[in-house]
Amino acid sequence: NMARHLRNAATRERSVLLHYRIFKNAGSTILYILERNFKDAFVNLHGVHDESVIAPEEIVDLVLADSTVSAISSHHFRYPKPSACRVAFVDVCFLRHPLGRIRSLYRYARKLNSVDWLSELARTHDEAGFVASVLEQRPNQIANWQVNYLARGGSFSHPIGPRDLEVALGVMMDITLLGVVERFDESLVVGEFFLRWAYPDLDFAYVAQNISAPEGHRPAGQGDLLEVCRNAWGADLFEAVLALNAWDLRLHDAALGEVQRRLHSVPAYEARLAAFRARCLSLIQT
Repeated sequence: NMARHLRNAATRERSVLLHYRIFKNAGSTILYILERNFKDAFVNLHGVHDESVIAPEEIVDLVLADSTVSAISSHHFRYPKPSACRVAFVDVCFLRHPLGRIRSLYRYARKLNSVDWLSELARTHDEAGFVASVLEQRPNQIANWQVNYLARGGSFSHPIGPRDLEVALGVMMDITLLGVVERFDESLVVGEFFLRWAYPDLDFAYVAQNISAPEGHRPAGQGDLLEVCRNAWGADLFEAVLALNAWDLRLHDAALGEVQRRLHSVPAYEARLAAFRARCLSLIQT
């Protein structure tokens, strides 16, 4: 008996990068990188309102409707990641120390020429007054925001707890390109190496964009940050904000450890990191 040989007419799997953009987590610099790499195949997707959420099914519809799209960034994406036949969705998400994110939020809002509530607060208050006011008026903006984002899609209906952290840690460990703002270059070196299968010509070198914290994407140690926040906000407010971010702090610690683990699995990572930083420097100088 002779076996029959058939050739399936199905098309090759297509890779689409999704940037889950958390506000004040180096998103503008990631946009710069994506625009530089994907050019017209990159889409910066906006919701109708600030609080809009773009569902996974809507992402699939967009991608299937336009075969030219290779990368999308949006503030309005929420996990879980979408799934579609013959499409490999590659997610990128950067986390940050929650107190560093709050400081950056204030500095950014002060620079905004806008009438929204955030910039109005920042222009009329010092940093401590701003943080206290946000805590009173919109606590969801600064209380375990990242655990909330990963585990609940931003729903702020009851206090974050250990089950939310467990869900957030599971999502975090599965992120294709996991980034931590405090290990920005290291995160991108890992991403370049492990995404070559999908994007052979990736070059994540960057010029930092929209820097609203004095230390940029390579801040000082955590101890320094805590001291700066305590001095800027006063002891009582500092302790209150710290307590409201207990789960985010644990998520951030775990993310730092995971980025470090991934980096150490990259061959000759120290040389790659040095070469990456040299490429960034040459971009800045041109």
